[in-house]
Amino acid sequence: MKKDYDAFIIGTGVAGSALAYKLKKAGMRVAIADKERFGGTCAFHGCIPKKILSSVAGIIDAGHRMEGKGAECSGQINWPDLINFKEEIIHSLTDPKEKAFINSGIDTYHGTVRFHDQNTLAIGEQLISAEHILITVGATSRTIDITGVEHLTTSDEFLDLEELPDKIIFAGGGYISFEFAHIAARAGAEVTIIHRSENLLKTFDRDLVKMLVDASQKAGINIVTNQELQRIEKKDQGLEVTTFDINGQEDRTHKCDMIVHGLGRVPAIQDLEPEKGDVDIEHGAIAVNEYLQSISNPAVYAAGDCIIPGPALTPTASLQANIVASNILKGNEQTADYTKIASAVFTIPTLASVGMMEKDASDEHQVIFTDMSKYYSARKMNVKYSASKVIIEKDTRKIVGAHLIGPDAENIINLYTLAINTGLTAEQVREALYAYPSGSYDVKYMLK
Repeated sequence: MKKDYDAFIIGTGVAGSALAYKLKKAGMRVAIADKERFGGTCAFHGCIPKKILSSVAGIIDAGHRMEGKGAECSGQINWPDLINFKEEIIHSLTDPKEKAFINSGIDTYHGTVRFHDQNTLAIGEQLISAEHILITVGATSRTIDITGVEHLTTSDEFLDLEELPDKIIFAGGGYISFEFAHIAARAGAEVTIIHRSENLLKTFDRDLVKMLVDASQKAGINIVTNQELQRIEKKDQGLEVTTFDINGQEDRTHKCDMIVHGLGRVPAIQDLEPEKGDVDIEHGAIAVNEYLQSISNPAVYAAGDCIIPGPALTPTASLQANIVASNILKGNEQTADYTKIASAVFTIPTLASVGMMEKDASDEHQVIFTDMSKYYSARKMNVKYSASKVIIEKDTRKIVGAHLIGPDAENIINLYTLAINTGLTAEQVREALYAYPSGSYDVKYMLK
């Protein structure tokens, strides 16, 4: 029996949108659905809104750093205005999405999508069949089993706050907590990060993380480690958070107006009823093979944060969408290499990374560390923390890893990403004729 569609995509974020257009261009009958507004996690609850907020926080921080050095800036963040500005930008980016799908001949659906059988989906009472079902539903905050969990504010909710509380705890020591903590601190809140171990921002270089921790503390952010979250209680004067001190083997209490969930995100597959579609789940994610195809239902492919392979980043979702589209159109041939994807923590200063970590380097690698805090690029804006660590293969001289903290790190890391992906040597990157003075020009110093 002929299916309603050649491809039905669940989720309208980066991966889902890319898949829809690629498959439609190839001549397929395509539909796409979302239970929320069209746009996906990145647009509404991820990189786009957080970067808007962190950009404004950076302006405020720069003004304070330059006081007495030519700038008289006593500015502060007007939180309601900032949230309104954020919403304006997001709406300008997402409101046209559904119309763009329709204009391209892609059918759109709204509502919770669930499996009916291997090739059939249900949206409300409507059944829709498809030759290929593509899951790109993104992620949601991980469920925490503690007393008082209902008092946790999710990261999604934080980004939509109309008013910022005076005293905030961020639970978890990952990028969500650090980025939001830096924003809230510049907005005038009293901020604490609580983490269960000493291993903060575990996917980033240890030495540079230590610098960021120091910078965070100097910005007024209290960082408490080796504390296991136990319970949250609502009191007359706010919230009381109890943690278990792993070192002292005793309970500790912390008072706040709000505690924000930064304890990790998990695939948002709870509404899909995957068992009805014979879609296996492993470790809470859609189980896929190297071609990003379901290991149990060959009609199903998945991409983005709902699967485990690859870091949960927008570039990863984009890469996986391209691979899924190719494998559907040409047969299972393409697989993903996740070792060369750049990432950044949008704190003040920014922390960025791509490729091999120093802990994975061997005697066959050269590690070049450069303290750049006295360089012009840092001093011109009175930035106290700036450094790089570059990892090079000794025999080929190819760059295989780069880790940065400091001004413009989120852009400079992309030069190293290009170098690593194209196999450039340290000498080739160093000898390029960059504009001066610029952050990119500092690459020459990093590779001496």
